[in-house]
Amino acid sequence: MSAAITTSIDPKVVAEQLKRVLASPQFSDTTRTKRFLSHLVNEALAGRADELKGYALGVDVFDKPDDFDPGIDTIVRVQANKLRTRLDLYYSQDGHDDPVRIHIPNGSYAPIFEIAFDPANSGPSADDGKKPEKRTSLAVMPFDNLSGDKAQEYLASGLTEELIAAIGRFREVSVLSRHVTYRFRDRARDPRVVGQELGVRYLVEGSIRHWDGNLRVVAQLVDAETGEQIFAETYDRDLSAESLFAVQEDVAARIATEIADPHGVIHRTGRALRKAETHAFDAYQCRLLASEYWRHPTPEQHARVRDLLERAVQIDPDYAGAWGMLAIVYGDELRGGFNIRQDPPPLTRALEAAEKSVRLDPLNATGQHALFLTRFHLGLFEGYRDAAQKALKANPNYADMLADMAACEALRGDVEQGFSLNARAIELCPHPPGWYHAGTCLLHFRTGNYGAALACALQVGRAMWNGSEMLILMCLGQVDRQKGGEGIQDLVTVFHQKVGDPRRYVDGMLQIWQVPDDMAKSIHTGLNAVGALSVPQTSQ
Repeated sequence: MSAAITTSIDPKVVAEQLKRVLASPQFSDTTRTKRFLSHLVNEALAGRADELKGYALGVDVFDKPDDFDPGIDTIVRVQANKLRTRLDLYYSQDGHDDPVRIHIPNGSYAPIFEIAFDPANSGPSADDGKKPEKRTSLAVMPFDNLSGDKAQEYLASGLTEELIAAIGRFREVSVLSRHVTYRFRDRARDPRVVGQELGVRYLVEGSIRHWDGNLRVVAQLVDAETGEQIFAETYDRDLSAESLFAVQEDVAARIATEIADPHGVIHRTGRALRKAETHAFDAYQCRLLASEYWRHPTPEQHARVRDLLERAVQIDPDYAGAWGMLAIVYGDELRGGFNIRQDPPPLTRALEAAEKSVRLDPLNATGQHALFLTRFHLGLFEGYRDAAQKALKANPNYADMLADMAACEALRGDVEQGFSLNARAIELCPHPPGWYHAGTCLLHFRTGNYGAALACALQVGRAMWNGSEMLILMCLGQVDRQKGGEGIQDLVTVFHQKVGDPRRYVDGMLQIWQVPDDMAKSIHTGLNAVGALSVPQTSQ
């Protein structure tokens, strides 16, 4: 699907899109939500988007009295969150190929309209057959209510719906609508039979139990081909301390990330990488292999993954996720010094691939991730902010993207936002690659907490392109300015062996990562204190 974001969309096209959304299974049973969305869209099309405020919406849509106080009565905010969830669900399922996307950004009630393709120019292609589905297929079964109270059924239904929307944000996983699986509610089921009937590879099953203000959610992932349980987790929450909606959203995000993230259960088990009948991988398999490369990047793996992804976009030129991954791999040529090709330069290729990825699919978080990272390296900070915001909107539960954004925010000086993003990334990814801790290291180093920065640097391990030695040494030099120590000198030797000319390497990293002058000075001070910037003597 070719896509581009535009602000000049014919109101008639938007109105037709609204009709499609309201008639969909995701909205057919929600009178109040349909009324809410219709009001927002119609007011925006009438040029009154600036008047869409909490008070006016409470009175006009939810029939609140004139003394309504949105600061006390949160109905508008709560219903807006539910509306965003239903829209996400719709566009991840029935509306995936719709010509227009309607979004309600967080922090605003004014809708944004994005055009995915021009219906007037989208006649039948030369090959009118659809491409076979490459994504891992999954169905979320209705969660069981074990509370012993039929009145609590809404909790199980709400969590099921929230989870479907959260998983649907991961574009490499195809998740069925809840309306497809609803008929299995309260029925004993053999997962192998259900999987065959629904045509999916995996089932997510679970239960909720609510008692005395406590909520327990149990979720499991089942291989529908074998009936084997390959993941199970329990989540306990205190509803007296958090709102029900916040709890549902957080638990669903954690389950979705554990299952569908590129580092999640499906991809870690290798079950998604079914063997091809020939030596050639399909585009989706190439995309998954790229995810594994980031756990232990090496020059050899980089060359292989770059070749596979370039092949992937030849196999399927419209595969937005593969273009996004390829953009990041091109950037790794500079970040890691791996297999650098200069015609054209790495960041030029990275920017072109990232821009193509988001043109193909503006809601593709991988593409927006690649775009904000590449723009950051190029010093295009206004463009970085724009792509970062769109990446968060596309998938706020994509842990890799959050970890990279945390590092960028640390270097731009927004330490509070950086810590928040990094903490969320590590919460969402229980088995994170070590490079996640590099962002935390930079955040602590930026604030002068060198001891904490060192502790994080020691957790990075082999997950950095050229190892974690530079991070460890710059922190050690600030923690203890005294040179010496056999262990430190051994680490310096390893660092020199890996990077060759240490000054050139460090200066290159500082430039690529747009490190501010004051932080660069502290990094040089730390590295000089342990002799890490002394040019190594070569043996004669």
